[in-house]
Amino acid sequence: MSEEGAGHLAGALGKFKGLTHLYLGGSGLGAEGAGRLAGPLGECKALAHLYLNANGIGDEDACHLAGALGECKALADVDLSQNAIRDDGACRLAKACTTLARLDFRNKLLVHEGAVQLALLQSRVGLLLQGR
Repeated sequence: MSEEGAGHLAGALGKFKGLTHLYLGGSGLGAEGAGRLAGPLGECKALAHLYLNANGIGDEDACHLAGALGECKALADVDLSQNAIRDDGACRLAKACTTLARLDFRNKLLVHEGAVQLALLQSRVGLLLQGR
């Protein structure tokens, strides 16, 4: 998906207030595309399942996503595996996404603080954290 395509999708998301599942895994969304989707995703209050795996999402866009996903109170299942999210992005996601039942965060880029925050989230909400 091009950045332009992500922009079109971002514009359309506001029209789907009842959206419960969004699968964009391996779609070539990229960091810029994920950043463009962050705001509109926060408006999808019914969103329960979000798959953004294998899209080249890094820390900066994970931080933008964290702010938006914190607004999605129905969110229970998120797949962010196979991205380039490091400690800062993982920390922000862990602090924002408190309603999750499952977070797939398989990646080998966490050094310390991100892993600690994800472990704390797991202990608070019974999160199933699929690791490395």
